[in-house]
Amino acid sequence: MSKICIVSGDGHAGTKVANYRDYLESRYWDDLKQAEVEERHFLMVTEGQSSFPEEALEAVDGRDAIRSGGQSGGWDPDRRVKEMDAEGVTAEIIHQGHQHATMPFFSITNRPKPPELRQAGAKAYHRWLSDHMAATGGRAYGVADPGPCHDIAAAVEELRWVADNGFVSVGVPGILADSALPPLYDRYYEPFWAACDELGLVLSVHAGWGLEQGLFFKFADMMTAGQTIEEAAQEGKFMAMGEELKKSRRSPNALGMQPRRAMWQLMLGGVFDRYPNLKIAFTEIRAEWVPDTIRFLDQKLPQSGVSLKLKPSEYFQRNCYVAPSSPKVEEIAMRHEIGVDRFLFGSDYPHPEGTWPNTWDWLRTVFVGVPEDEVRMILAGNAFDCYNLDRQKLLAIAERIGPEPSDILDPNHRVSENIIEDFDRRAQFKVPPEVVDTNTLEELVDQDLTAMAG
Repeated sequence: MSKICIVSGDGHAGTKVANYRDYLESRYWDDLKQAEVEERHFLMVTEGQSSFPEEALEAVDGRDAIRSGGQSGGWDPDRRVKEMDAEGVTAEIIHQGHQHATMPFFSITNRPKPPELRQAGAKAYHRWLSDHMAATGGRAYGVADPGPCHDIAAAVEELRWVADNGFVSVGVPGILADSALPPLYDRYYEPFWAACDELGLVLSVHAGWGLEQGLFFKFADMMTAGQTIEEAAQEGKFMAMGEELKKSRRSPNALGMQPRRAMWQLMLGGVFDRYPNLKIAFTEIRAEWVPDTIRFLDQKLPQSGVSLKLKPSEYFQRNCYVAPSSPKVEEIAMRHEIGVDRFLFGSDYPHPEGTWPNTWDWLRTVFVGVPEDEVRMILAGNAFDCYNLDRQKLLAIAERIGPEPSDILDPNHRVSENIIEDFDRRAQFKVPPEVVDTNTLEELVDQDLTAMAG
């Protein structure tokens, strides 16, 4: 019996902003110095998120992965591979950013920047990540940032570069809210969709999509009004804020419905009609929202007067995937409602709310009673299909590092209650599934339908 292959649809990478200097045009180096100041402020906040309490370490850090600095795999490719091997993770789809660094100009963890600077920073990040991916021996696959998209020709040119350099996906335009850009159903983006289709780049919507750049620092500024950053840090405000951000991020309605909005805007805009082979993956925004949302859209959109070739449920089953990082028992139980062939696993490494360094225990907990063939689909098979990965190469790696089926599926395995309690502490593992707010959902869909009609 072959070992189980694990592909994480949600890994993260990024280095200290100072390290992007060699990948950035010299005219932006002074801007990079300011970004270093912003990064120091950011790290004061995330300090409260990036650590495990001592009592948790006793339960979850049996191999000293945390205490020996295992989170450094977020920027150190050698440590990344070491942790992947230890966790039995064959490959990762790499998204930008983590709690140990900001990004060069283009992220929600930066203060607001002009489009030119955001574009330059995204290009620098892509070139750094390309080197990082290569250093993992081809086991990390990048998700590119779409850039500000104020210049679609430049965005398409960058798509061609990333596709030639190991990237398999790109974020959907609108990662950062920008009133200067049209909504996704507008034909303005047609060259972008055409290039993604031609190049085989999967569209990506990750948690945080659609937020305002600088929102993170707005929160910080509110907490430090009348104080210096250092004074606020001494009072513990940043650690407290970090805890609040983490709670809000993992709650059922964590970042609202905005990331999901991309799905129906693409449907309404006919993007999936014109490009039936185009794929989109929704990552780290949970999965329990899918069945009720799709049922609502199936009822709503045919009555809207918009001409669609398929029902929303048919678009979802043909074009869409979900990768709920750190999946919950309830999400796995809903796998057939969601689409068992649409469901990817995400470890969220090196985020502290992820499955690392307890991935096998996490899988033992959520896959109780799930047939082995479905486990294999969710853990790797669907990722192979979504991202067109080298199946044979990754299966061979899995034979070296992966778990035996019995390591995950043997009912005699007992996961310590202390470990499960820590899953809940760091990822709200026991929070009940979201009940979709159909009133808000209808309001947002109506806004889009009205805007399209106008």
